[in-house]
Amino acid sequence: MGKQSSLVFLLLAVTSWLSYACGASASSQPDSISPASVSVSDESTASVVATPGRFVLGYYTGSQSSYDAFLSFSAYLDIVSADIFSIQPDGCIAGSDDFGVVAYDQSHDIQTYACVNNYNGDPAVDDFDLELARTAILAHKDKVILSLVQIALDGGFDGINIDFENIAYSANIEDDRMAFTSFIYDLAGQLHANDKKLIISVPSKTTDSPQDSWSYPFDLTALGQDADYLQLMTYDQHGPWGEPGPVSGKDWVEDCVAYASSLVDPSKLLLGLPAYGYDWDLTASDPDHYNYSATGFSWVDVPQLLAKPGAEIHWDAVTQSPYVTYTEAGHEHVAWYENAESIRAKVDLVLKYNLAGLSMWSLGQEDLSFWQAAVDGIK
Repeated sequence: MGKQSSLVFLLLAVTSWLSYACGASASSQPDSISPASVSVSDESTASVVATPGRFVLGYYTGSQSSYDAFLSFSAYLDIVSADIFSIQPDGCIAGSDDFGVVAYDQSHDIQTYACVNNYNGDPAVDDFDLELARTAILAHKDKVILSLVQIALDGGFDGINIDFENIAYSANIEDDRMAFTSFIYDLAGQLHANDKKLIISVPSKTTDSPQDSWSYPFDLTALGQDADYLQLMTYDQHGPWGEPGPVSGKDWVEDCVAYASSLVDPSKLLLGLPAYGYDWDLTASDPDHYNYSATGFSWVDVPQLLAKPGAEIHWDAVTQSPYVTYTEAGHEHVAWYENAESIRAKVDLVLKYNLAGLSMWSLGQEDLSFWQAAVDGIK
């Protein structure tokens, strides 16, 4: 199929599933839909085939800059996870492949997963909305599962990537853990029955504690049995919510990988790499009251950051992470970031633990030097 024909086909397919998932017809669907009503696709989907040894996944976010990076660096990618779908309060799924990424991938032997999240753009609530998570996992579970399978089939996707975060929504965290595990079990069964695959983005952790409401609802052992891959979010070790530190320190990343590998077949695990950092304004922060002033920046912004007057570049040997200190407008800053050396240090863990490959967040924040550092060690 030629590229133009592929795009026409994709637009027709997108119109079909989007009207089902979130259009007028969705309101007439009952909340409980029998998953058995989903028919097996006539066209089988090939299993994930990586470049010999390992494969590389990049997250595409739907923006123009993300699309431009996707086109520029697609030669480095085996899989694209299109993070362009989100759960709605009524259980519908909103989103569309406006740039035609699926058609491009199909013509370049790249697999595409439809990534669905519980992200809420309302600044009055947490970015990842626990009520939207509850909508998908419990309140409209069957409807959501059926819609996800239909999106994968009609949209030409090779599978689904679930990125639900902040999912401890009840008074009993054990119930949340069991509910998410059940949701994944049922979703995986329906996807696999239709020759589609499942990736789950999971918080990184080094232990399983009910006191950790962010990560405990993710039962890695159970999820690893049902999903085809677990994408380890081995980033955001530190961020604007807390004290300065590396976004993805190698020592912490290895502890997370070692723990996950003790519970899940390593050939199902993807190491997560960040193409960003955080800049803390130390003068404006108030650590005594857990109030921190920090902003994020991209890999491509680092040269400008390092060029600030009086900037001093440092290397933390324990975490194998770089950081820079500088003063601007009378305010002291410290910014932790990634460079080629810190990326290569983490990529070594893919080989050491015999992981399936790596993933990166996110396309559009990086340049060629990121991919050269990330991929050269495993291809």
